[in-house]
Amino acid sequence: MTVMMEFWERLAGNNPQHIRGNIEQRRLRVLYQEAPNICKQITEFAERINLAQVGFGRVADQASLDQILVREAEAFIPTMMKVCSHGKVIDDRPIYWGRLFTQYFFNWFNRGSVPRVARTDLCAIHELTSRHYANVAAQTASINEPRVILTAFDPFLLNTNIQQCNPSASIALTLAEIYQNSIPIDVFIFPVRYRAFNKGIVEQMLKPRFEREPLFVLTMSRGRDNFEFERFVGRRRSSTALDNLDYSPVKDGCYPPCLSKCPEFLEFTLPTEIFVDVEGAWKTLDNRTVITKARGKFEAQSLKELEGEVCIQGSGGGFLSNEIAYRTRLLQKQMNKSFPIGHLHVPKVSKFSPNEMWKMVRQTSDILDRLLEYCRGQQKP
Repeated sequence: MTVMMEFWERLAGNNPQHIRGNIEQRRLRVLYQEAPNICKQITEFAERINLAQVGFGRVADQASLDQILVREAEAFIPTMMKVCSHGKVIDDRPIYWGRLFTQYFFNWFNRGSVPRVARTDLCAIHELTSRHYANVAAQTASINEPRVILTAFDPFLLNTNIQQCNPSASIALTLAEIYQNSIPIDVFIFPVRYRAFNKGIVEQMLKPRFEREPLFVLTMSRGRDNFEFERFVGRRRSSTALDNLDYSPVKDGCYPPCLSKCPEFLEFTLPTEIFVDVEGAWKTLDNRTVITKARGKFEAQSLKELEGEVCIQGSGGGFLSNEIAYRTRLLQKQMNKSFPIGHLHVPKVSKFSPNEMWKMVRQTSDILDRLLEYCRGQQKP
């Protein structure tokens, strides 16, 4: 039995010593029981990079240990994509679970040789580094060459469906591959954790990229029944849905703001007029629906109409998908940048289907092409 398989067996057992970790990591046990196909992909990846022999537990120099983990984290998504590719489409689930597995295994394997504080710090480095993927065009382009930024999310609602995927991540990574030799695309996959957003993960990862003036920024998430551009995003957290650590800040009808001393609503800067005739299996909508304390639910026609209103839900809802749209637009305003930016909810699915996902990729590709044409047209003298 390999070290990895032995680890899975221990994780699946009833010994409390082997099921420590946070709530997300403890779901690995359920994954092993209910989704062995995903576990097999993770194991193939882990054995390929040979974590058990890479020297984690034997490296005396802390800087060397840092370098090892950073190197592995930088290679994480590209390596996993080779394992979890279904023809033209990337399955995001092994990437999500593989990240959790890597950090859980690292903690377990080094529990007797690396102090807990050091392990926590190293896993934090892995967490951030392993969430960014740059396609070939982005890797080879000058650092100042304009590029596209796509953001996506981890799977969530895993307590009810351990095999849940998040099509936003599959779409973003697949598009980066499709355009890998022509358009520089940076992909950032964000955690579904309020705690990470409270610590500023969005601003930490994207501010340096905003400074270099991307062509455009499209934040994406798993959403509703169609493709929906969320025009008016709000600063309130109002969804009772739990994040991946089983936490929600919404209690007793209280809708806390994600940030203080900021506008209740912001409007995206995407040119929605170029998307009206996008064809595909789903409609492509310009969603203006909001909920405010005084007026309830209605379709806002302008940001001016929302002045003085107290937000309950933005067009993007009241969960972290709305929040990333709010934070990125606010960051852009604070930095006085003017590139197109906005949020796209992609259709919801409960289970990864390569055929269904490919339809979504094609429709999103049409949106991407139109944005590229628009941005290049704006750059002409």
